[in-house]
Amino acid sequence: MGTLRQQIIDLLKQNPMTALDLSQAIGASEKDIYEHLRHIEKSIAGQGGTLRFAPCVCAACGFTFKHRQRLTRPGRCPRCRQSRISYPVFRIE
Repeated sequence: MGTLRQQIIDLLKQNPMTALDLSQAIGASEKDIYEHLRHIEKSIAGQGGTLRFAPCVCAACGFTFKHRQRLTRPGRCPRCRQSRISYPVFRIE
């Protein structure tokens, strides 16, 4: 089975997933998943891997958060101020 972080790494190597998908698959809270992802990003960098994520997109106006470095989903769109924003999709390469 492995540790929680190892389970997350194994899942992300198989399929791209959102933090919500990971929390449902593992049974941990979404907030905890984001904390683990920060640590995973550092630990796999030492092994030659990379944690990649597709940027969030506003469903109302289509604004893409390309330059956002935080792993969490933003609260509001800076262009239209709507909060209908997609989750970032993570994967390990």
